[in-house]
Amino acid sequence: MRLRTLTRPRKFLLAAVTVAASLGVVAVPASAAPRTAVAVADPVSAPVVRTVDRDAAYFASVAVGTAKLAHGKVSTGNLDVQIALVEQSESMSADTAKTLTADLREMTASVAAQVVHHDKVQAKKAAEAKAAKERARKAAAAETKRQAAARAAEQASARSAAPASVGSSAPASSGGNSPSAARAFARSYMAGTYGWGGDQFSCLNSLWNRESGWNYHAANPSGAYGIPQALPGSKMGAGWQDSATVQVKWGLGYIKSRYGTPCGAWGHSQANGWY
Repeated sequence: MRLRTLTRPRKFLLAAVTVAASLGVVAVPASAAPRTAVAVADPVSAPVVRTVDRDAAYFASVAVGTAKLAHGKVSTGNLDVQIALVEQSESMSADTAKTLTADLREMTASVAAQVVHHDKVQAKKAAEAKAAKERARKAAAAETKRQAAARAAEQASARSAAPASVGSSAPASSGGNSPSAARAFARSYMAGTYGWGGDQFSCLNSLWNRESGWNYHAANPSGAYGIPQALPGSKMGAGWQDSATVQVKWGLGYIKSRYGTPCGAWGHSQANGWY
């Protein structure tokens, strides 16, 4: 839609009417006045605003608005130059002004399309960042929940203060897996591997008497299993379900890495109810 503008002839006519009114001149219809008393202006000599210049002014204003919207988003350098050229349309031939105006319209449409694309890209990035943040939050919450559940299970296992409170899937067997055989192996293995003597074995015996009674099939509802009550039992490695030797080796390694000595583990168990 083109802007409605007041042409120069109309401006001159309005000015003439205003002056006449201020002087108290009463207009008389041309048919009632003598022809010799009426001065008729030559319409050819009145300035005329070209249609191409009105179009140029309108599309230049549209381009200026588009450039403002595009500021900080896409480059408007070429559009600014074209606006400046079109605003000088009155000094050009009609054909040149039309050509420059057509170029301005095309350039304005291009810049507007770039702004729309820029806004869509930014909106997509913002949505992706928000989604990633939400995924990270949910993952952190899930990990916190998992760790809390693991701690609760470990504490529940530690509260099993005596072998009587530990469920057993099978009675302790005789031979290499019997409590006495497991104790004998543990005493020998800890002395040869870690250099621990009888005082450390005494602490170990007290610790594992509390945990499982040296029963290699001792199973806790929390998932802890075997002589050292590993949670889960599968982390003791191959043979973890049916070998007291495997369980003792793993249990002594765990004590060494976490508490330094069996007495260190026993002290922690007495203070906290678990190790």
